[in-house]
Parts: sequence; structure tokens; C-alpha cells
Amino acid sequence: MGLIQGLTEFLPVSSSGHLVLLQSLFSYEEHNIAFDVAVHLATLLSVFTVYRKTIFELIKSPFQAMNQKKVNAGTKVIFLMFVASLPTGIIGIAFKDTFESLFNSLGWVGLFLMVTGTILLLTRLSKSDHDFTEGATLDQIVADISIKKAFLIGLAQSLAIAPGVSRSGSTIACGLFLNVSRNSAALFSFLISIPAILGASLIQFKDMDPANFQILPFIIGFVVSYVSGLVGLILILKMVKKGKLEVFTPYLYLVGASAIYFGFFT
Repeated sequence: MGLIQGLTEFLPVSSSGHLVLLQSLFSYEEHNIAFDVAVHLATLLSVFTVYRKTIFELIKSPFQAMNQKKVNAGTKVIFLMFVASLPTGIIGIAFKDTFESLFNSLGWVGLFLMVTGTILLLTRLSKSDHDFTEGATLDQIVADISIKKAFLIGLAQSLAIAPGVSRSGSTIACGLFLNVSRNSAALFSFLISIPAILGASLIQFKDMDPANFQILPFIIGFVVSYVSGLVGLILILKMVKKGKLEVFTPYLYLVGASAIYFGFFT
């Protein structure tokens, strides 16, 4: 579960959808919320590792802005992240029970996986042909992403509350459809994953049962999820760089169609 969570959190194939598939495949009925929190925090640590310089710059920016009495790029990006997080938080809280019920339906997960595959396929039609550079900056995000675009990307992220809809896939694709440069779309997608993952973990944290905490499985899950998260993050950056997100579409169609068959027709 740690391996699947880590790899699929950032690859545009939906971590939540794959965890449902894994649970169904192995007939694993017990849902350990504490373990979920552990592996999600591990993938969050993966983001901090890869983007540590950018995140550190973000943390410093409000203090620098106060000292200089001037709004800087970092504070503007923090505001854009807040705007993007609003739809996710509102929709997540308002429709929490509805989305949670979908985790029990293999057929719906399959349908959403195929939706994700279609979204990735449509990125081929996007007009975003800007060059990808590894060193995306906060200034570049401010130049590429307006408040309106940040809100729309956040709206796309809110769709990923449904199991089978990829968070990274939907947000990066939305950025590309809005003619945001590929590097800004990728960087902003992973930056807004921080409040999204942290918020979801905090919501789950209040439902944790200390009796279910098992130190060794949790350590194994955390470490494996962290390492595989790094691998998944590096791989998706390479895919975005090449503009080849649609390479995941055949896989998502195959797995999605199989899940629909076994979920609705058997």
C-alpha cells in the first residue's frame, strides 16, 4: 500500500483509485485511517524534498515582505495557493459523505479512471507549448497564473476527491488548457498538493484510533511511500517536460474498463 500510494500520488493515475483497486484485489476490508495518514504524510515529505528550496523561499517570503514593506513573488504565490485551495476545501467538506461512499464502488472508480485517461488524452490539444525548464521559479508562477486561473486549477483539484480522478493529472492538465507554461503548471500543481494532502490528513487524524497504531507496519509503509513518492514525482516531471501525459491513457482505459466490468457486471 505504501508503494502504490507513493507512486500513484504524483503519477497522473489516481492514488485513491489504485488503493481501492488494491483493497478489492486482496479482499482487504479493514480500513486503517492511521496508516492512511502515515503514507500520505510520507508523500508530502517527498514534495518537500524535491522542492525544498522553493518551499523554503515561500516560508521566508512573508517575513521578507514585512521587512521590505513590499509584496514579493512568494507572498503572491501563497495567495494563489490559498485561492486554489478554496474549492477543494469547500467541496471536500460539503460532499464528504458522498465522495466517501464512492470508495466502496469498484465500478465508479473504474469510470473515474477512464475520465482521468480522457483528460490526459485531451492535453494533446492544449495550446501550452512553452519550453519546460527544471528551475521553475515563483516569479514565473506569478507571471503565468492569474487569480482566475488559480481558482480554476483549484476547481480541477477538487474533482480529485473522487477516487479514480488524478489530482496531479487534473491540475496539470487544467493549467495546460489555460495556456500556463508546462513548468509553472507542474510546480503549482505540486505546491497546492501540500495544503490538500495536509488538510486531508488532519481531517482523518481526528478519526484515528490509537489502538490501530502498529509501529513496524507504519514505519515500513512510511519509508516505502516516501521513496516511491520521490520516484513518482521525478517521473511525472519528465513526462510533463516531454509533453507526453497521454502515455498513461491506454493504461487508465484498460484498468478502468476492467474495474467497471468487475464492479457493475459481476
